[in-house]
Amino acid sequence: MSLHSPIAPARRRTFTPYVLLYLLAASLAVAYLTFLGARPDLVALWRDKPSESQTAIVETQRTVERALADIDPLKQGLGEMKMDVANVKAGMQEAVERDRILLEKVETLERSAHAPDKVAAAPAQPAAAKKQVVAKAPDVVPTAVASAAPKPAAVPAIETGSIEKKAAAPPKPAPVGVLLATGPSLDALRLSWTILNDRHSTTVKSLQPRYVVSGKADERTYGLVAGPLETVAAAKAVCKTMTDNGMPCEVSQYRGNAF
Repeated sequence: MSLHSPIAPARRRTFTPYVLLYLLAASLAVAYLTFLGARPDLVALWRDKPSESQTAIVETQRTVERALADIDPLKQGLGEMKMDVANVKAGMQEAVERDRILLEKVETLERSAHAPDKVAAAPAQPAAAKKQVVAKAPDVVPTAVASAAPKPAAVPAIETGSIEKKAAAPPKPAPVGVLLATGPSLDALRLSWTILNDRHSTTVKSLQPRYVVSGKADERTYGLVAGPLETVAAAKAVCKTMTDNGMPCEVSQYRGNAF
C-alpha cells in the first residue's frame, strides 16, 4: 500500500490587482476630501473661473458694443450731412429762380435800350414835310384877291420847323455775372475760387469774385458770383465753357459783396 503525501490548499493572495486599484481610488478620494477641507477657497475659485469659450463670447459682445457706439456718431453725422445737402440744394434752387427772373429783366432792358434809336430817327421825316408845306403856301393865293387889294409888303415866313425832343437816355442795364459755386461758408467759396483760378485761369482771370447769401439765419448758403460781363450772351458763353469742362455754371446778376 503506497502512501500519498497530503496536498496543502493553495494560499490566496491578499493584494490582488483589483484590491490595489480600490486602494488607489480610495487614496485619491481621501486626498480630494482632505484638499476640499483644507482649501475650499481654491476650489471655489476654480469653479468660478470662466472657460475660454465664455471669455471669447464676452469679448465679442464688448467689441460689438464698442462698434455700435462708434456707429452712432457716424449716423448722426450722416444725418446732419443730409440736412446740409438739402439746405444747400434748396438755397441753390432759390438762387437759380431769382437769377432767372433777374435775367429776364436784364434781357428786357437790353431790348428796350435799342428801341429809342428807332424812335429818334422816325420824327425827322415829318419835320422835312412840314418845311415844304410852309414854303409853298404863298403860291396858292387866288389872282382875283391879289388884284383887288394892294399887295402888302412881303414878310419873310418864319420857319419854326419841328423842335426835336432829345431822346431820353436808355436805362443802364444791370451788370451780368455767372454763378460758379455754392458752399456752407466763405472759406469754402474762397477755396472754390482758388481752384477755379488754377484750373480755368483763361476763363475767369478777367472776372471779379463776389458772394451772395441766401437761406435762413441758421441755415445760410453762400454763392460765388463772378463778373461783370457786358451782355447775357457773354455770360452764356462763359457758362458753356465751364460746363464743357465739367464745372457747374448759371447766368446770374452780378451782385453781392466782395471777398
